[in-house]
Amino acid sequence: MRRGRPKPFSIRGPVMLFTAILVLIVTLTVLWNLALVHDYRMFRELTRPSDSFHWVLIAVGSTLFLTIIVLSSILGAQLIARTRWSQRQSELLASVSHELNSPLSSIKLFAQTLRGQGVQDADRERFLEKILTDVRRLERMVSNILRAAEVDHGGEDVPVVPRPVDLHAYLVDYVEDVRALHAQEVEVSLDGPTDVEVKIDPDMFRHVLDNLVDNAIRYRKEKPARLVFRILQKDGAVELRAEDDGIGIPEGAEEVVFRRFHRIDSLAPRRGRAGMGIGLFVVRSIVAGHGGTVGAERGGEGRGMAVWIRLPAVEAEGDEA
Repeated sequence: MRRGRPKPFSIRGPVMLFTAILVLIVTLTVLWNLALVHDYRMFRELTRPSDSFHWVLIAVGSTLFLTIIVLSSILGAQLIARTRWSQRQSELLASVSHELNSPLSSIKLFAQTLRGQGVQDADRERFLEKILTDVRRLERMVSNILRAAEVDHGGEDVPVVPRPVDLHAYLVDYVEDVRALHAQEVEVSLDGPTDVEVKIDPDMFRHVLDNLVDNAIRYRKEKPARLVFRILQKDGAVELRAEDDGIGIPEGAEEVVFRRFHRIDSLAPRRGRAGMGIGLFVVRSIVAGHGGTVGAERGGEGRGMAVWIRLPAVEAEGDEA
């Protein structure tokens, strides 16, 4: 019998238990203070009016109980945060295993087929292209995992070495590469002025573009996907927009799509669309390392999504100097 997928661990139980414990501590503190005040009033006449022993005891006890409450809250918050992080790591591991298994199985199948007898030259070329496509897919996944690990060890921004680059010429070369590598999966076009320079790390920024292309392919409505890169100049900055015609994102998800390990489940199930949840997180980290900003705009359900990236123009930096 095939075993079902393990049910994901929920932190709802521990959170409710911690809340109940905190309520009990607060209740105990209140009752304890009420009891002390009541006893003090009962025995007040037996002591000197100036005797402040009970008030000191109440103050010290209340302070200690308040300290316990604060420390318990901090401990509980840390435990909950650790539990959530562990849960996300487990989900990432499961997702990575699933994502890696698919192209590896495909590569194995086509490689075994090529070892057989009687494979026609046309089929051989087609199988080799499939293998290379899956290898490139593996490269993108491993690259994203490494970039996310760099962020974990070095802060929110990935270290980059920017230099002045003709953005239009850079994108022309990139679009040609995409058309050669993904001709059956995505149609990419470029629009905008040709005399725009920005300071970017060409190798690192390619990871940004690769993730935008991968998202367009993954969340397409039909094959091939369509993606347009637009170059705009706004207020001394350069804006690069990547506009696709895919299934889009839900309302209110424009910010959360850039969070680490975040996946929009409503977009995932069909055709294995769910990814690892780190692609756009890597995009934001690399762009931040360039001193830029990034955001998303929804075109409506089924009308695609646009990701915009704003980078300081070289001319603007020269004027300030």
